[in-house]
Amino acid sequence: MATRSRFSDPRIKPLSAWPASNQACYAAFRDWLIETGYGPSALQLYTVAARLAFGLLEQPWRQLDPEKDLEPVREYIAGHYGRQGTRETYLKGLAKLTVFLRRRNHTPTPEKALNWPYYLRGLPAWLQADVREHAQHTRRGWALDRQWERMGNYLSHLTRGLRWLSEHEPFASLDEIAPRKWLAYADSRLAEGIHLKTLNIELYWLQALLRWVAAQGRPVNAQMLALEQFTVERNLPKDVPAEQLRKVLAEVEKDATSKNPSVRQLGLMDRAWVLLMLHCGLRTGEVRRLLLSDVLWEQRQVRIEESKGLNDRHVYLSPEALAALRAYLAVREREAEMPENLFVFRHFPLGRFYCRQRLVTYGRRCGVHVTPHQLRHSCATMLLNAGAPIVTVQKVLGHRYIDTTLGYARLYDGTVAADYYGAMAQIEKQMKLPEGQQAGPLHVGQLVALVDSLRRGTLNDAQAEAVRALRAGLLAMAEGGKAKGTLGANGSVKTR
Repeated sequence: MATRSRFSDPRIKPLSAWPASNQACYAAFRDWLIETGYGPSALQLYTVAARLAFGLLEQPWRQLDPEKDLEPVREYIAGHYGRQGTRETYLKGLAKLTVFLRRRNHTPTPEKALNWPYYLRGLPAWLQADVREHAQHTRRGWALDRQWERMGNYLSHLTRGLRWLSEHEPFASLDEIAPRKWLAYADSRLAEGIHLKTLNIELYWLQALLRWVAAQGRPVNAQMLALEQFTVERNLPKDVPAEQLRKVLAEVEKDATSKNPSVRQLGLMDRAWVLLMLHCGLRTGEVRRLLLSDVLWEQRQVRIEESKGLNDRHVYLSPEALAALRAYLAVREREAEMPENLFVFRHFPLGRFYCRQRLVTYGRRCGVHVTPHQLRHSCATMLLNAGAPIVTVQKVLGHRYIDTTLGYARLYDGTVAADYYGAMAQIEKQMKLPEGQQAGPLHVGQLVALVDSLRRGTLNDAQAEAVRALRAGLLAMAEGGKAKGTLGANGSVKTR
């Protein structure tokens, strides 16, 4: 077998001859692969690549440059394994080892190179230069760990339309791009079945480019800047019903109080970040980037730095979230190589998909599907349901625009309606209706509709029961009113 012939090479030292630090690093790499979710077959092949690397290289793992020092290992694989599939698999194993070594040594991962020729193909040289400069200007507002991903999305949405216009509606300068040309492109995309949301994103980035050009004093078509996006029904944020939240939290609590030390340690960490999302409205990326120094214990706050849009904010800690953080820190691993991140898993900051996968695990145990961002949605909706002002919720969530927060308020039309009617009652008093003039009669249907809108919110058991009783009472009153002739001509209740 290929594995046996590889180990027969005298240049490859056996594991027992490695430095002790490399033996420990190899064992940690193997554990990391298991925890990441790789099966037995991938585990065996990837660890063979790691044994090959450590067997060929003599220096301790801390002194290795994953890019430079592993290159001879890549060359060895290319020259000693004839099957393409074997070579590709071992090279994948080396790529995994590279990631592991960088994370274990806390060295930044080199930024991936963007395929600029692919995105800029077909565009004139002057426009390519504008796109590149605008891209560099725009990326300053993005978090460092998301820049490569966001730049790819930006270029994809911006250049697709520009390439089509260059071919079908040629222009010699950006001021020649007019609504007529853009709508012609939109019609072609709609004929291909593209979603209106995608077209809106493309228009957004094109207008951003044009505004940047206009800020430099160069001419652009003013009508293009005034062109409105297509009307698309906005998806309401999806929170998690209270009963389902209780089930998930109960599963987390089982692990946090487990008699198994490793299960309990992981459960205590999970309970802490879950409550930070649910009670404090943190995003997944904000949880992963939190540092130990970001917890302000005396102020009972968490400092969020350079979040979405590179905005900073302070978030208050609920008593339960504060207690969960203290309990987690009491068991948090403390080693010399431990990073400053608040939440760490197997010596590393939490990976991008850690929180989602852990919630999937808890959800499967109780039959509930929940995502990390839904915990944030639930934080907003519970605050609104409890009567928190919309501006307060905006500050907690870190929304730049109040309209974003109002998307959550739409879930609670009943609360908004109740606030409206309460405010209107005060206004009517201030207006001082003429003596003898009474407010118009209330319509039972309107009252029932108001109650029904309350029922659509996330209510606890007592609130839900109160709303059900209120609705039943209104319907009974309506039936009684019909029998006694006390309803108005349109089914309104005559007030006395």
